[in-house]
Amino acid sequence: MVKTAQSMSSVNRKVVSLKVTLRDTKPPVWRRLLVPGATTLGDLHRAIQAAMGWEDCHLHTFDIEGRQYGDRRTVDDVADESRVT
Repeated sequence: MVKTAQSMSSVNRKVVSLKVTLRDTKPPVWRRLLVPGATTLGDLHRAIQAAMGWEDCHLHTFDIEGRQYGDRRTVDDVADESRVT
């Protein structure tokens, strides 16, 4: 069976629903985010900051299957979050 990649335009039209939850909080603190399917991790970081009312004053990384992604200008040894959707 031949597997074909989806066109970028079909990916751009998809909306992803995410539930972002803070660990170890009582009562639970969470937000539901709806983001385009082509959102980069960098853009997701900014969306989480806005949804939580934060001011981007702490370093962050995303851990995906053991690989770290982040802002390469501020964190060492991470893949570029602006290149991954």
